[in-house]
Amino acid sequence: MLEAVREIWFVEGTTYIKICYGNVFVDGEAGQLGDRGEVDSFKIKSVKKIGDEVVLEIDGKIEKNKGEMVDIRIDEERRIDISQQHTAQHLLSAVFLSEMDAETVGFQMGEEYTTIDLSLGILKDDMIDYVERLCNNFIGEDRAVRKFVVDRSEIQKYHLRKEIKREITESEREIRLVEIDGIDLSACSGLHVERTGQIGLLKILKHEKVKGSLTRVYFVAGKRALNDYFTKHKLITNSSLLLTCSYLDLTDRIASLIDEIRQDNSKIRSFSERLAGYVAREINGSKSRVIFLEDEESILASIPRFVTLEEYLIIGKSDDRILLFCKGYDCREVLTRIKKEFDVKGGSGKERGQFVFDGEFASIKELIENSY
Repeated sequence: MLEAVREIWFVEGTTYIKICYGNVFVDGEAGQLGDRGEVDSFKIKSVKKIGDEVVLEIDGKIEKNKGEMVDIRIDEERRIDISQQHTAQHLLSAVFLSEMDAETVGFQMGEEYTTIDLSLGILKDDMIDYVERLCNNFIGEDRAVRKFVVDRSEIQKYHLRKEIKREITESEREIRLVEIDGIDLSACSGLHVERTGQIGLLKILKHEKVKGSLTRVYFVAGKRALNDYFTKHKLITNSSLLLTCSYLDLTDRIASLIDEIRQDNSKIRSFSERLAGYVAREINGSKSRVIFLEDEESILASIPRFVTLEEYLIIGKSDDRILLFCKGYDCREVLTRIKKEFDVKGGSGKERGQFVFDGEFASIKELIENSY
């Protein structure tokens, strides 16, 4: 596709070209992704609209001048993907409206998934299953998807799922409708498939509450849905092999392992506290008030609970993390002094502090011993 350059400029290895609006889809237009591809063999990074012109952001420097032609090669596979996601959104929104009286008040297509915001406060798993199955039934029926332009004077005779914005009806832009046979009729200027069967598959990934009473639904369609299935199937299969159980037993097996881990963590905490008590007993009997320790973080963190001294400064090392515990000293002052000498990252309160240090612990010891 050849297009005339209306304006061209360069910024740090990036070319910006203005062309006439119409043949390239803009990022965010109709809520969908914009076109990608190449211009004179350089990749398109973004497509933006300014007035009646489109600005292409291109990775690399194109040696062309105003008025010359550039060769734009659109990524057609991407357009197919966008068509599948966008038509699936119309279908999903229509089913949510007809079956649950939930209007779509927001729509956003991303590179990985698409979302719709519904005027629905509660959405349960069985409701999602029902809507998803119904949508895939309509996809399997291979219903026609028709796109046509209508005259503004006749727009009122069409029963649209969503009212057209006044800024569109009062502008000079053409009004195009997209109809999914027997299911939906909406005004839309985006990309769509010719028949629902070309969507292939629709899968709802998850949902969450947003903005008070709204629910956001995440979904994928077409090749994205197939890739989601392949990825999760591989994950489930590998997990089943790793845990030596059937995929049908995975939930129970994982729940059992989590319960075992919780029990083990409880035992570890108990052992850590017992060991911390023994270490604290030695500290209580020591004449030194500045103590250096190296141990597991869970043990170090428990030691101050058992120390009965009125004054102490404990500096404990666990891997690259240094823990500070103070009584009668100020950990904030200690850390400030350390930061003046070493490149460390961390924070502190008066009685506790911590920082990350990848140097020799002996250098910290030397500084503290010379300071306190």
